Amino acid sequence: MVIVISAFNGIEGLVISLFNSFEPDIKIESVHSKTFSETIVPSEIYNDEDILHYSNVIEETVIFKNYEQFAFGKVKGVEKEYLKMIDLPSHLLDSSEGFSGDQLWSGEQYFGISGYILFQNLNGYIYDIPGEYEQLTVYSPQRNEKINRNNLDAFETTRLPIAGVFSYNNKVDENFVIIPLPLAREMLNYGNHISAVEIQFNDGVNIESKRQDLIKRLGSDFSVKTAYEQNELIYKTSKSEKWLTITLLGFIFFLGTFTMVASVTMLILEKRDNIFTLYAFGADEMQLKKMFFFVGMLINGIGIVTGLSFGLLICYLQIKFGLLKMEGGMVEYFPVAVNISDIFLILAITISIGTLAAYLPSRILIKKTIN
Repeated sequence: MVIVISAFNGIEGLVISLFNSFEPDIKIESVHSKTFSETIVPSEIYNDEDILHYSNVIEETVIFKNYEQFAFGKVKGVEKEYLKMIDLPSHLLDSSEGFSGDQLWSGEQYFGISGYILFQNLNGYIYDIPGEYEQLTVYSPQRNEKINRNNLDAFETTRLPIAGVFSYNNKVDENFVIIPLPLAREMLNYGNHISAVEIQFNDGVNIESKRQDLIKRLGSDFSVKTAYEQNELIYKTSKSEKWLTITLLGFIFFLGTFTMVASVTMLILEKRDNIFTLYAFGADEMQLKKMFFFVGMLINGIGIVTGLSFGLLICYLQIKFGLLKMEGGMVEYFPVAVNISDIFLILAITISIGTLAAYLPSRILIKKTIN
């Protein structure tokens, strides 16, 4: 149970970190419309000393074209601080000569950075020659135009040089191209409107407390979501899978306790003559029941201590030395995470079931033996 649940914790932590690395701690959006004017967001909310980075964001679904390849995706217009929020340089898989991932423009030239799956689907190529870029054609919908086959003005066409490709998780990698916020305003004709404000806080800050404070400041016209709420389905699915795993392991352990029931039963049958002797010397029924109950608890206790020690040892060796590798995976070694709360939960399950398994045979068989 320790090994399986710790391995599950490791996988859960890895999945959550992959999604959280691209999502902000707090995301502010309009409740009533897709976009809102950046001027209606009170500037004092940015004066919080716990804020590490923040960025206005424009996000829109567009069509990308490269040669004869087409793909739907999203452009995400961001400010320079956003690149620090998502730690872009450490997630770059490939980039053009001189591009480090710390800004999206050079002089008057703007660049885009694409998710690597989307870029592969478009047969894109990152050039090693300075000043050479793959140019994607971006068809972006115009705000005040209706989209139909007869309206040629419904889309704005933009040539976008791609300076690098990044990788966070499949959802992001196959959908997003990050571009500078000014270019997004120009492409989509957004003016001073934005889609969201994304905020990152310092480590250790109570995000839920910050969320409640922002809700009070912004009022009911804005939606304030934490990283958990932005990926609520993933979190809930992960928790549900974990509890299902614990339930199945608990059931397996319950079946395993029949071995202990059999051991206590055989011990009572083997010591039947001794039980009669003790009974004749004055030991009452309760004393005899306690005797064999404590024997069952001793068996259970030795099993718990041995299993817990062995499980924790295996987890420690995996964390320290990486006994099990993940060939071709996102990480080099299979992730393992031991939580104290899980250890107490395992102890509660094993002690409860073990106590029941020790109690029933000692109670029933002793009574039948002396009567």
